[in-house]
Amino acid sequence: MNPLLVVLLLALIGLLGAQLTFSRRQVPLGPRTFIAIGGPFLLLGFLLGPHLLRVLTPGTLRALNPLLALGLGWVGVLFGLQLDRAHLRQFPPRYLAIAWSQAAIAFGVVYIVGQLLTKAWFSLELDAIVLAAAATACVSTPAAIALISNTYRTRGRITRLLFYVTSLDAAVGIGALGLTHAAYHTRLLGGGVALSLVEWFVISVLLGFFFGVLFLSLTRIRPRSQELVLLLIGLVLFAAGAAFYLSLSPLFVCMIAGTVIGNLSPVRRRAYAALSQWEQPIYIMLLVLAGALLHFSSWWIVPLVAAYAAGRLLAKWIGGLVASRAGPRDLALPASFGLALTPQGGISLAMAISFVLIYVPMGSEPDAALNVFFATVVIAVGISDLIGPFLIRGVLERAGELDRRVAHAGAASDSNKGRGAAWRIR
Repeated sequence: MNPLLVVLLLALIGLLGAQLTFSRRQVPLGPRTFIAIGGPFLLLGFLLGPHLLRVLTPGTLRALNPLLALGLGWVGVLFGLQLDRAHLRQFPPRYLAIAWSQAAIAFGVVYIVGQLLTKAWFSLELDAIVLAAAATACVSTPAAIALISNTYRTRGRITRLLFYVTSLDAAVGIGALGLTHAAYHTRLLGGGVALSLVEWFVISVLLGFFFGVLFLSLTRIRPRSQELVLLLIGLVLFAAGAAFYLSLSPLFVCMIAGTVIGNLSPVRRRAYAALSQWEQPIYIMLLVLAGALLHFSSWWIVPLVAAYAAGRLLAKWIGGLVASRAGPRDLALPASFGLALTPQGGISLAMAISFVLIYVPMGSEPDAALNVFFATVVIAVGISDLIGPFLIRGVLERAGELDRRVAHAGAASDSNKGRGAAWRIR
């Protein structure tokens, strides 16, 4: 199929899908969660992929790399804009330590589990893939918190802390993915001289900083709305495209650019609002493309999904225990606090897509390993997002901030006020 027609089809799916909402009637939490995490669009992508209808063939997907670069860069810049000083200062520094320490624990536990499995059962060198899987495990999403908060009208301090933690912990995962691309870089830069991990990582940081400063210089005279959108599209395309060309992480490079803009630009609020307007359609398009990239090529996917999901659940629980010890004395966190961080959301999928597109295997066998990695992450993220809202509900119930009898009978009005809260990439 003509790539241009495919782009138009994906845009149509994204725009129509972003209009879906449960605002017109009350729907049980289970089905609502499945729709909220984008399950139908993942299935649609698999249906359109090379296994069934063959609309999104491998050749077509390769031709769509610029669109994927735009989507991944959009996610990175949008997340980086949230790392501004005003946002970080909403809570004491101890809360930021809670957010990033539990993410680091998740990375460590999943990495150890992955290493044990690969060393015991596989003869291939899969360190880069294990690191990428561990990086995706760091991420939590505030979308599931929003789903439960809107449904049961929870407004307590622990609910607010969960929003804060889940809006920031992806920084650890994106940073780890940036380090992974730097450590296992396969390209040579000039004269056949290979660069080290530190050198490639510094290049990633400087590249993001350069595009952030470039945006600042172009917006010194405050642009109109249309000009600002064009500047943002250009920024995202150039930053993500440069990262792709150098085989670096577009998410990490664009996160750095977004952080620079978020902390130094006078139009940062307008930039965030402009990017947020297109967040839902881009998330939906990424879900469709993720479904098309799925290959169930090995039965190993089943035990690996179980190991990933169980390891991550254990890691988040341990991270919650650490948080309960390190938390403020005037806020009693339940021992199960970490279980409320189970849902992963769209950034984990974006990280997996980024890794599959950029990582260049040395032979034919790692291609199959990449397929297994991607299917494992996608399925595990789906499982985490499905069970996560129920775990969040249990944690908030034990914390005394939720009463199931106060079910959200007025779902329509709240959904119209904050439409699509559960559709957010984060």
